[in-house]
Amino acid sequence: MRQDRLTSSLRRGGRCLKRQSTGGGGGGVSTILSNVLKKRSCISRTAPRLLCTLEPGVDTKLKFTLEPSLGQNGFQQWHDALKAVARLSTGIPKEWRRKVWLTLADHYLKSIAIDWDKTMRFTFNDRSNPDDDSMGIQIVKDLHRTGCSSYCGQEAEQDRVVLKRVLLAYARWNKSVGYCQGFNILAALILEVMEGNEGDALKIMIYLIDKVLPDSYFVNNLKALSVDMAVFRDLLRMKLPELSQHLDTLQRAANKESGGGYEPPLTNVFTMQWFLTLFATCLPNHTVLKIWDSVFFEGSEIILRVALAIWAKLEEQINSCETADDFYGTMGKLTQEMLEDKLIDSNELMQ
Repeated sequence: MRQDRLTSSLRRGGRCLKRQSTGGGGGGVSTILSNVLKKRSCISRTAPRLLCTLEPGVDTKLKFTLEPSLGQNGFQQWHDALKAVARLSTGIPKEWRRKVWLTLADHYLKSIAIDWDKTMRFTFNDRSNPDDDSMGIQIVKDLHRTGCSSYCGQEAEQDRVVLKRVLLAYARWNKSVGYCQGFNILAALILEVMEGNEGDALKIMIYLIDKVLPDSYFVNNLKALSVDMAVFRDLLRMKLPELSQHLDTLQRAANKESGGGYEPPLTNVFTMQWFLTLFATCLPNHTVLKIWDSVFFEGSEIILRVALAIWAKLEEQINSCETADDFYGTMGKLTQEMLEDKLIDSNELMQ
């Protein structure tokens, strides 16, 4: 039975990898097949050990099999295998998520030759730095305004203190970014996965913001985010032309009604929030974490693909909207349904 599951998972992984291999254009069938077989071979060595961890009564020593072999080649094989596993319907088991994320973060920190003990002393020291007061005020405002109930609960003051310390530590680490509104939502979910460990949470914040996401994604002018927004609007026009045209029509009508005022693209207010919080404000945590697994392995392209999949899922309801106000009202209702896990299957987002 386990072998049947493995075979089925590998077939799905093979199809997924084939789509990835053909997506860039060019290259003969033999090259594509060779790439798929190489990656599939890597999966076949790792998948049995991953799948057996889902079985009850398995020796816990098997957790060490999730660590990459020594050397860059060993890490790359591990990376390729786990990237494929993250895209399977079962995804990365939640029991392994902390270890997998930390392995990625530690590899990045090692590559940039960081003295982690020194970094911890600097970022988490209790002495106030010149910029701490202004950043601390903004962090506290965000914690009170948007909360952190997924990690802190409603009354967990100590957890709130830990979250503030992690946010301030990252701001000290990366002064060019500092603190950006919405970081509290990212850090709260990261702390949940890291089981409240401040240092581990900081590692993941550094890896996510400094390595995985494009440069300038969170700086004051949001330059890279603005580029992603523009790219996404073009993607929407190409992949969902009917929806895109309908939204453009609603936008033009709203501009006309406002007497020539400017109504921004209707998707902006929602898509920007999704991008800034990596979907943590519109999808349930288990779905968000599955998306993040793939983002950590494949980068910001996953964000664009998931956003497109969400709009595709909402297209029918949105096309029935007759005005911009109607659209915003409908999106408020649909966002709540998505958060309550009533509207979107996480597997549909990762196809």
